Amino acid sequence: MTEPGIVYHPFAFDLRIGATSAEIHRLEMKFEEVGANKLVAYVSVAGRPGFAKITFPHVDIFRVIDEMHLTLEENARLTVGHLSNHCAYRIEGSPFWAPQRAVFEAVLPGSTHYRFVTGGSCLDAISRDQPEISWVLTIQD
Repeated sequence: MTEPGIVYHPFAFDLRIGATSAEIHRLEMKFEEVGANKLVAYVSVAGRPGFAKITFPHVDIFRVIDEMHLTLEENARLTVGHLSNHCAYRIEGSPFWAPQRAVFEAVLPGSTHYRFVTGGSCLDAISRDQPEISWVLTIQD
């Protein structure tokens, strides 16, 4: 029996230099209201002033993992849609999503797995909200 594949849906977001030249600089988790946790990630890009700011108005689960471990986790499964040196994706069928899927589909329908890959790290997030991505020159506290 063949393991189901992992489907990467790239976001139309371009770092203009490639994911391998980017690093997660800062993560912020803020409690906004009952049941709502806002996640903000700032990604620095070599040779470019400022940061890519990735905001999830509400995130249910997130993790940061060394990018090297993704290959081990995906364990030679068929992957479709992955672009070399691209950073932002919506993903279906990943091992990170699999254990949570049934619960989230029942309790929090519309939850989706998003992945942001940099030169050394990977940010995975499960959220019902699409991330907002923008460029900022400084990090606001």
